[in-house]
Amino acid sequence: MMPRLTIILPFFNEEGWIGRTVASLTAQKDQRFRLLLVDNGSTDRGAEEAALNTAPLGERATILFCPTPGKIEALAAGLSHVETDLVATCDADTHYPPDYVRHVIALFDTDPSAAAVMAIDLYAAQDDPQSRKRAAWIMHKSRRFQRKCHAGGYAQAFRTDALLAAGGFDTGRWPYVLEDHEIVHRVMHHGRARYHADHVCFPSDRRASRNAVSWTRAERLLYRYTPATALDWYFYRFLGPRLAARKSLGIALRQKDWSSAQA
Repeated sequence: MMPRLTIILPFFNEEGWIGRTVASLTAQKDQRFRLLLVDNGSTDRGAEEAALNTAPLGERATILFCPTPGKIEALAAGLSHVETDLVATCDADTHYPPDYVRHVIALFDTDPSAAAVMAIDLYAAQDDPQSRKRAAWIMHKSRRFQRKCHAGGYAQAFRTDALLAAGGFDTGRWPYVLEDHEIVHRVMHHGRARYHADHVCFPSDRRASRNAVSWTRAERLLYRYTPATALDWYFYRFLGPRLAARKSLGIALRQKDWSSAQA
C-alpha cells in the first residue's frame, strides 16, 4: 500500500495531549499515509508519548528533531522529508475522526483544480446543532470568500507541488503567527481551496487562550473584505508590520499559558 499523504505534526511540550491526537491518526480507515512528528525541542515526555502511540503505524511513522525554535521551522523541517504527492499539517491537541485521511485524498482526487483541502473545526459532536450550524457557516464563507482561508493549521492539506511552488514554510517570508493563513494565501496562487461539510476535525478548546498571539477583530474583518488582488498588500504591508510591532513572532506559540487541565 503506497502512501498518498504525508501528515506533518510539529510539537513542543505536548505531554498529555499528543498521545490522543496520534491515536486518532493511527485509527484512520484509510491508511495510505505517513506520519512525520517533528519534536521542536520538547523538555517534557511528549516525544515518548508520541512514540508509544505511533506503534500501529510501524515504519510509516517517524519522529524528527528540529532544534530551531518555532512552529514554522518545524513545519519546514517536516516538509523537507515529504515524498508523497499530498501533505497535511496537524496539531498535537486536535482529534481527527476516522474518515479524515479518506476525505483529504478523495477531495483532491475529485477536484484536479484544488491546491488545498481544508477541514472545518468543530467543538461539539458532529451531529450537535451547534456543529451543524458552524459547518454551514464555514461552507457559506468558503463560497462567498473563495480566496480566503477559513481553517487553521490543524486542518490544512496541500498538493505538495503547489506548496513547494508557493515557497513552502519559510520564516524569511513570514516569521509571524498566523502562518496558516499566510501560507494558504500563497498556495492559492496555484489552485483553489476545497471545503466539505463532512470534512471536520476537533481542536482542543484551549485555543481560546491564544488571543495574545492572534489577530484583532478589526484585522480579521479587513482580511475578510480585502479583495483577492490586494491580499499581498494586506499580508506583507499591513498585517506583517503590525504583528512585528506586537512581537507576535511564530515562536510566541511556544508560550503555553492555557490551563494544564486535559480536554
